Amino acid sequence: MTFKLAWRFLFARGRQATLLAGVAVGGLTLGVLVLTTVLSVMNGFEATLSHKLVALSGEVTVRPPPGTDWHALAGRLKADPHVSGVAPRLTGEALLMTHGKLAPIAVQGIDPGAESQVSDLGAHLQDAGLDALAANPHGLFVGKALADKLKLRKGDTITLLTARPGGSAYAFKPALARYHVAGIYKLGIHEVALHQVYAALDEARVLFPQVDSVNVVLRTGDPMAATELSAHLRKSLGPGYRVSNWVEQQASLFATIGLQKRMLFVVLAAILAVAAFAVVATLIVAGLDREPDIAVLKTLGFTPRRIAAVFLAQGLLLGVAGTILGLGLGAALALNVNRLLGGLDSLFHTQLLPPSIYLISELPAQFRWPDLVVTAAVAVALALAAAVYPALRGVRAAPADALRYE
Repeated sequence: MTFKLAWRFLFARGRQATLLAGVAVGGLTLGVLVLTTVLSVMNGFEATLSHKLVALSGEVTVRPPPGTDWHALAGRLKADPHVSGVAPRLTGEALLMTHGKLAPIAVQGIDPGAESQVSDLGAHLQDAGLDALAANPHGLFVGKALADKLKLRKGDTITLLTARPGGSAYAFKPALARYHVAGIYKLGIHEVALHQVYAALDEARVLFPQVDSVNVVLRTGDPMAATELSAHLRKSLGPGYRVSNWVEQQASLFATIGLQKRMLFVVLAAILAVAAFAVVATLIVAGLDREPDIAVLKTLGFTPRRIAAVFLAQGLLLGVAGTILGLGLGAALALNVNRLLGGLDSLFHTQLLPPSIYLISELPAQFRWPDLVVTAAVAVALALAAAVYPALRGVRAAPADALRYE
């Protein structure tokens, strides 16, 4: 009975309150739509970024003391039931030169036979396999962003400039080495593909003789268990070993993303607060428009509590309608945001999402139930809160005044 009366008060034909109810629902829909879209895209961005970073860097990295045999260490680590893959890594910095252009790079020395146990590098190679490094010791895998920047293609010759130890602890001498492009990988993270290059482990040792230890990279069954595994390894391996994981390595990046998501929620929730004022106006007009009807209800025995319940039911109806429409339209927009961006890029002849700034070239969407529930709860709660004042105003209305001119 309460909701039936609330519906008739709001959407009676020919009433001014009907138009305002549509405006209120539209405002709530817009607020929920924007919140749903932004949170879904931010969740997708975070998940995709973490997946792609883990795909190439591994989940846990163990740096042993100088002179440690990485084969023995790998066998020891592989015995851990939480470890599903082990592979070596040797990292150094160099300057890549080709076609009169220079580019600073980080060279990752890998074992082609073991790399597939800890990373998805092989799956991201466009025109080669990991065995290309084993077959071509002087070959390198370069990222597509670097290849596009320097106009490199598979088979092109490149030169690496590295710094090797000199005659003293503070001296070094430059060394040049010629290589060729054995393959090009496409990851989707611009900065990684622009600066990270892969070489065979033995070749990396020649390039960087000053590096006195080979790191061991691990993969677990669950990337979120990397923190727990690294804590366990710190205790079991001893103080001479340095253990890190992808969560620690990217802590500042994901902390920034989390802070941005929380701030965006607060800022965009202001749209819902603005829409709540439209709900207040709608219910006040509905109350004025229906004062004679409310007066009749009071004379028929409706208590102030039941009259207030009618107004609160109106706020709930507006909130639920706006929330359902906003969630549906927001989900549709989030799933098609890349098409929208592509159309805007073509229309304005620009790039709204440059990968050099935003790290990725697409905006994936990921829906998380807690975010959807919080968004819906905030929208409905604001609509109900907006109905409190009109409800109090309707309760205080005197039946005699309302029926005087009827």
